[in-house]
Amino acid sequence: MLNELIAETDTTSLLSDIQIYLNWVITRSRRWAISTLFRGMPGLSDGCGMDTYLGDYVGKPVGDCFRDLFASNETLHLTTGISCLKSALPTPDGWFEGNAIDFFEKLARTRRTCFIGHFREGANWRDLGYPVDIIELFPQPGDIHWDDSHEVLSRTEIVLITGLTLINNTFDEVIRRTPRASIRVLLGPTVPFSPVFFAHGIHFIGSTLVEDIDKLASFCRLGGGSIAKAPQGTLRRVNLTHLP
Repeated sequence: MLNELIAETDTTSLLSDIQIYLNWVITRSRRWAISTLFRGMPGLSDGCGMDTYLGDYVGKPVGDCFRDLFASNETLHLTTGISCLKSALPTPDGWFEGNAIDFFEKLARTRRTCFIGHFREGANWRDLGYPVDIIELFPQPGDIHWDDSHEVLSRTEIVLITGLTLINNTFDEVIRRTPRASIRVLLGPTVPFSPVFFAHGIHFIGSTLVEDIDKLASFCRLGGGSIAKAPQGTLRRVNLTHLP
């Protein structure tokens, strides 16, 4: 799947900027792109300390950058690699705006639904009595730990999957654990905006495009976390689907 994504990119475009913040990494090659900086992921190294400088990548072909970054086991390198990859992808045809989660609220009222990752909307739906479960590596009250999710996922009909699964290498396992899912949604600011995922068990893709880099940099510089709290006009939520 990664090779298919790389095949779609403009790998010769030069990486012109990297911006690293508390919760985000922003890069620019063909266009600006953003990815969430996660920490504490099992099996990955956070690599915090004095050896975190990535400025040597600036000015190099972006393809060389993300291939090298993907060879690392450090979250900062992997997150920067995803952001670089996103920055080199063309914007696909047929996209439409909106919060990906909102498109499935009505279905989730009656159909077994799982969120991979603790999304606010999922918690709200669960509180309303919808048949919703939340699967997490770091569960909050009421969530199910990833290690204990096999049974719940085996019978889910709709699964909404955080882009974090692309960083911590759990994406393929989510697909395997959800054989009955008729709708799989891959969403979040880390998700590369590409139809490649349709060939790998995904039916709906929700991603983000940077609209105003100055607003985004200011938000991130001041510790901004959830994109829901970013100033209006900072990011555009965009979607692709091959559902009827």
